[in-house]
Amino acid sequence: MNTKEERHYKIVDIIQHQRISRQEELLEQLLSHGFSLTQATLSRDLKELKVGKVPDSEHGSIYFISSNSNTNHELHGVTAIEFVRDMVLVKCLRGYAGSVAASIDSCEINEIAGTIAGNDTILIILKDHISFDDFRDALLVHFSGIDYLF
Repeated sequence: MNTKEERHYKIVDIIQHQRISRQEELLEQLLSHGFSLTQATLSRDLKELKVGKVPDSEHGSIYFISSNSNTNHELHGVTAIEFVRDMVLVKCLRGYAGSVAASIDSCEINEIAGTIAGNDTILIILKDHISFDDFRDALLVHFSGIDYLF
């Protein structure tokens, strides 16, 4: 039970069902489930799986799984999306902007030239001649549950 695929599956399972705030906690969980790995291997796995962190009132921050697939995922922590000239402002709960920007970036949305994240705001710079409707449609392909934000 030590294949990379099995390990990745278990990492995702643990993160989706528990509030894990430190790599050491996750490593202990994996070792207790019979996996043999080092901290360095776990760090690489987390990067490959696009694992990020979001603020948590109880644990400070916890891991979450980001995805670059086209299977609609939610943008946790987003409170508003506003079009300003040829840019988009995404307002987030305090501390969420970095992880939301990472989720958006991981999708490699063609309409986006780049993102800049602060603590609670993301600036999205659109490519030339991209309308807000084009951007909204592209974002909705990747993320569900955000229709009400537009």
